[in-house]
Amino acid sequence: MYSAGRDPDPDSSSTNAAMGPGGRSAGGPGTGGGTSPSEGSDRLWTRAFVDLVVAQALFGFAYSVFVLLPKFLAAGYHAGARSIGLVMAAFGVVSLAFIPAVGPVITRIGRRRAMIWASVLLGVSAGCFLSITGADVLAACLRGAHGVAWSLLFAAGMSLVADVAPPARLGQAIGLYGGANLAMTAIAPAVAEPIAARFGANAVFGLAAAVAFVAAWYSRRLPDAVAIPANSPVKPQPGTARTRARALVVLAVGGLAAAGMFTFIAPFALAHGIGVVRGFFAAYTVTALAVRIGGGRVTDRVGPRRTALAGGAGYGLVVILTGLIGPTHMLLLGSLFGVAHGIVFPALMALILANTAPESRPRLLAFTNGAINLGIAGVGLLGMLAGPLGYPALFVLTGTITAAVSMSLARPSRPRAPASASST
Repeated sequence: MYSAGRDPDPDSSSTNAAMGPGGRSAGGPGTGGGTSPSEGSDRLWTRAFVDLVVAQALFGFAYSVFVLLPKFLAAGYHAGARSIGLVMAAFGVVSLAFIPAVGPVITRIGRRRAMIWASVLLGVSAGCFLSITGADVLAACLRGAHGVAWSLLFAAGMSLVADVAPPARLGQAIGLYGGANLAMTAIAPAVAEPIAARFGANAVFGLAAAVAFVAAWYSRRLPDAVAIPANSPVKPQPGTARTRARALVVLAVGGLAAAGMFTFIAPFALAHGIGVVRGFFAAYTVTALAVRIGGGRVTDRVGPRRTALAGGAGYGLVVILTGLIGPTHMLLLGSLFGVAHGIVFPALMALILANTAPESRPRLLAFTNGAINLGIAGVGLLGMLAGPLGYPALFVLTGTITAAVSMSLARPSRPRAPASASST
């Protein structure tokens, strides 16, 4: 089980080599500072980590404004469901297509610059939405650009988190960093919707562009420890690759479950005469954030494999419960789903990142993002099954698959040779 004091520090030699005197990044002026976690400190809230959280929150605000895009296209441009679906699908399609390039791009330009350019791309594409005339090819291309921006930021940002966080607090660091983006999924629409109602959608597109450019400017402060000597690699631990593969599968299936819940909870509710579903999303966000903040150290103390197992099984059970009791208990279902998400995502990411060399993280995280998007893309299959099966059976089936796949984490990977510590 990966925990403080048992597993070796996977980044100690590599991270130290990439840091200059005094623990500051070797990336030069403007790259930010912070103390290398391998220097013995267990302190999480270093300047480098705080800067990462702020940069993620700024990007997340601009990015999350576009959850309102389907509403803007329908209300302002009278677009139909098919056209809106094609525009929104462009994000996932382009993101998946860009995956092979993410690792090489980040390796070439560095993680700090990748985050800067991801924010610039988001800002430019958000500003270009001022020129759209409907749910057309231009809107789809711009939404696809969001997919590229997110892919770059996800891989570069998570990789930096793994660098600056103490190994014994990696799960907590991932939860808090991701929580900054999660919070914006609630805050950004709450801010943007009244602005759109008064000034129109273009004002919101302009706001998103402005905040994205602020994120790009702020990201200049970030560290960029990319100078990894070839003679100080992180030594892989037995069983790590098998555990990581299982975690990626669970992450993909979890993405499918989440997409199914978020896509079909509203139509399921409407079929029961329930026209208001915002309570589900509000409860989900509040409880997910509460778990990330209040229970952030659970992953590191219990161990990421066991935590991911509990969270993944819980994810599936909540989806099953939705099909069994129906949508009349929105607050309960949203709260439980938020708890499960708050538990499972940081744990899975900790499993994936454990015992990986810094130079290999961008490529690995690109494929991690691809696993999530692949799961989300599967919502199209769920849509085809919804008609013949009905929503209750669809939720029960999806939840059962999710819980069953999560049980693959119940058995720790066995090393092929004797080892003093397990990587799982």
